[in-house]
Amino acid sequence: MNQEKKRSNHPYQKLISQLSIAGEKGIIKENTFKNAAQWLEPSFASVKIDEETVGDFIRRTTEREDWGLLDDCFYKVNRFGTAGVRGKLAVGTAHFNRIILGFGVEAHARYIENAYEINGSSLGREKAVVLAYDSRNGSYDPKTNGPGFLVKEAASIYAAHHIRVYLFDSVAPTPELSFAISEVEGLKPYAGGVFTASHNPASDNGFKPYDYYGGQVVHKGVQDIADSITDYSEVKTMDFQEGIASGLIRIVGDEIDRAYIEKENQNAVWVDDHGFFRDDKIDKNLSVVFSSLNGSSQRLMKRVLKRRGFDVDEKLYMVAEQCYPDGNFPSCPKPNPEEKEALDMAIALAGKKNADILIATDPDGDRIGVGIRLSEKGGYQTLSGNQQIVLLTDYMLSQLTERDGKLPENSCIAKTIVSTDLARIIADAFGVSTIEPQVGFKYIGEKLALFADRAFEEAMKLKDDIIRDKHYWQLTRKERIALLEKYSTCFLFGGEESYGSLIGDFVKDKDAVTIAAMFVEMAGFYKKKGMTLTRRLEEIYHEYCYTREETVALKFEGALGNDVIQSVMKSLRTDPIQQIGGRNVIAIIDFQSPQPGGRRTAKDADGSILFDDSEPQDPDRFTGYAMVRDIPVPHFWSSDYRIIGKVARLPESNVLMYVVEGGSKIVVRPSGTEPKIKFYVLAKGDQREAKDLQAEKQQVDAFFLKAKKELTDFVDQIAALMINE
Repeated sequence: MNQEKKRSNHPYQKLISQLSIAGEKGIIKENTFKNAAQWLEPSFASVKIDEETVGDFIRRTTEREDWGLLDDCFYKVNRFGTAGVRGKLAVGTAHFNRIILGFGVEAHARYIENAYEINGSSLGREKAVVLAYDSRNGSYDPKTNGPGFLVKEAASIYAAHHIRVYLFDSVAPTPELSFAISEVEGLKPYAGGVFTASHNPASDNGFKPYDYYGGQVVHKGVQDIADSITDYSEVKTMDFQEGIASGLIRIVGDEIDRAYIEKENQNAVWVDDHGFFRDDKIDKNLSVVFSSLNGSSQRLMKRVLKRRGFDVDEKLYMVAEQCYPDGNFPSCPKPNPEEKEALDMAIALAGKKNADILIATDPDGDRIGVGIRLSEKGGYQTLSGNQQIVLLTDYMLSQLTERDGKLPENSCIAKTIVSTDLARIIADAFGVSTIEPQVGFKYIGEKLALFADRAFEEAMKLKDDIIRDKHYWQLTRKERIALLEKYSTCFLFGGEESYGSLIGDFVKDKDAVTIAAMFVEMAGFYKKKGMTLTRRLEEIYHEYCYTREETVALKFEGALGNDVIQSVMKSLRTDPIQQIGGRNVIAIIDFQSPQPGGRRTAKDADGSILFDDSEPQDPDRFTGYAMVRDIPVPHFWSSDYRIIGKVARLPESNVLMYVVEGGSKIVVRPSGTEPKIKFYVLAKGDQREAKDLQAEKQQVDAFFLKAKKELTDFVDQIAALMINE
């Protein structure tokens, strides 16, 4: 009786009934009805998003019978996962807004409270979080040049849990946030978070949580708590100004900038004892164009290059229209350095100034686009993310060897499974191991923390003079290398195809600022030799093998788009492709088990199992690869298993890898941050010394183009069938 009375008194009962009928008739999806009905509960319905309450939005949309819009807003729940949450800044469970953010931050705050009680003191940490943000709408307030309303709301939630918040005074790049968590004297928060939607369109925003070591959260602790929160009234908060007055919210900035600039400078190869570029190695007449694509990395870029002794007043040209924060991205609607259009203004300025190299970073400063002048007459070649990885791997390994006489013992590079195999081939030539984790740089960041922990623990036990009563964060890059090569694994460089890389371990995430500085060094190094980076890339192809890689990203938005993406993955699993680009498939690796607790497998084209994800029998000799017809294929276990003495099984992921004759690969996965399905075409030539490079290019390019067309046609056919139903 009481329940009946409660329902009859519900302020939105009539509206809920209308939605229920629409769901029963199939006008809207069942999940749309469930999610919209939940958000008509009082704690949700009264929340204002875009100057309109949630309840009023659902009523207005229903009265207009705009069922497509309602489906797009409520067909799913944009859940807070290990990579945080990202989406269109709009009302609805499927998007990103103050409610979705509130759930995630509340979960993160509860996690910090619980975890800090367990190990906060032993880690020497404060019950605190450091927050950074880029120029996105809602994150940045151009009127105050400070935090926007979403950042303030998040800070208020943490403060309500008596977690101190160290809040950046203005926009700051993601790598600086990672650095601030674990590398700054007097600042030792237990966690961090950054507000960004990375390179997504201006309509999007998001939030990523970071762990105590400075890397993105990898475990599901925060996600599980977020999933348990069902009502918005469970989200604690307090007044932002009250948090400032009480000291629970503190503004930080320049002290972190200075620490980052000094430590980052240690990653340079050819610098003198003062940290300045060496005249005998680097041509200081190099000219550079830089754009931050209206994001955040202009905060650091000029100062980082100046610290290296680069003439930023005469040789660095900033794209003025793009080197200030603006969440509308007026000059580049898609602020993605992977897109050539985003580099148009930088290319135009580079041509005008006759610059040697142009560099652009995405809004949160973790990805980088690079263009190289082709000749004295002008024209610029932009480098793909994979080409960047190849050049950086080659330069780091060859020049560290030349500078120091040898590479550190137990050295490694890292690349994700969707990135170029040429990096591994180069590393093999230098006797350096390659770690190949799942998609997501957070898995590389996690490795760096494990390597450091193992080395420091061993050094402490043996009272090694390297540490001399220091904490790991107090060690220089040189001291860290000495420690890591002696007791663990020495990470030199890591990258992923999506234009993000890292050098060293001061930062535990992609760092476009450091990588930009390294590209300036590389370009100056080769200019001194009368070469360009594009010329060096051709030499690498000739020395090792030619590769061509591209990511084909097909966008399918909304509820129907999500169904298309899921159908593509299902079709690939139930009816595996036997041939791609005219080459037979020799291995299909599924990184997702068929059922919970099941074994993941790699099979040949006939369905016979080649290997599964059983624990390696001989970890001391395990490389992280299985050999299939003499071709190294990524295993379900990482090669660092034998080094760190801990489980290193690659996590479950909705990813399929096809390996064809000759070693080329196709990897398929739905994007975790955008409504896209992605095909990574990784085509490679033969590894042999005597070869006709032009002929090899023609063969590889022919396979590449054919494979790309076949995959696109395959998806288009499935999409057409579903859209026309």
